Amino acid sequence: MMKINESSENYLESILILEQRNPVVRMSDIATLLQVSKPSVNKAMGVLKEAGYIRQEVYGTIFIF
Repeated sequence: MMKINESSENYLESILILEQRNPVVRMSDIATLLQVSKPSVNKAMGVLKEAGYIRQEVYGTIFIF
């Protein structure tokens, strides 16, 4: 796995928090929790996916490896 920055770590932590509340985590849930735009979440998920930290179904649920 590639090294990620602090912002990406915050997104991963948010996914973990949301997974504890509900087994289904979507980009809109992350955007709401972090109070950021959906395009910002989309970009961050792309970075995390490329780095091998998450798996994301097309237009769907996000999973941490």
